[in-house]
Amino acid sequence: MTDLALATLLCSRLCHDLVSPIGAVNNGLELLDDDPDEETRREAQDLVRKSARHASAKLQFMRVAFGAASSLAESVSLEEPRRLTEGLLAESGVVLHWVGSEATLDKDLVRLLMNFILIGYEALPRGGVLRVGVRKEGAINLMISAEGPRARLMPEAVRILETGGDPSLLEPRLSNCRLAYLLARKFDANIRCLIEADAAQIAVTI
Repeated sequence: MTDLALATLLCSRLCHDLVSPIGAVNNGLELLDDDPDEETRREAQDLVRKSARHASAKLQFMRVAFGAASSLAESVSLEEPRRLTEGLLAESGVVLHWVGSEATLDKDLVRLLMNFILIGYEALPRGGVLRVGVRKEGAINLMISAEGPRARLMPEAVRILETGGDPSLLEPRLSNCRLAYLLARKFDANIRCLIEADAAQIAVTI
């Protein structure tokens, strides 16, 4: 798979993720224009605010997770990805537990971690707990654990994360799994996935 092909799939993925919240902003604005009822207008304003926050949080998160590494410093403070993750999860029903003693990481490891976080978040359709772990004891360990009702990591996502999958069959919705695989391979590391009832774990040791 060429870099251009992967970039195209990631752009398609980004556009798909933003259609819903931006469409909701548009719907809310139309209600404000057309309906004089004060209660309806208040509800429309709430919809616009919530949807705009959601779209902004996704854009900020994906700008770092998918964006060019050249836009980041060589070492990135983990406060930044933590802040972006908190914004992404706001009002989602997913609770974040972040455990890590490291203050900074290599920029590509930060991007790898953020793609893990996005995958874990999407494995929790009914909410739950997303645990993020960053530890350095000789080797660097990155881990996310998604725990909640019907938590699920698609078999094809697991294949892509662990083996790269078949690039010719890659779909936009799983393009960030391919990106995570390539980032891990840059460090000669293999991603490991563990699937249990109502839980999924993704980890890499570098």
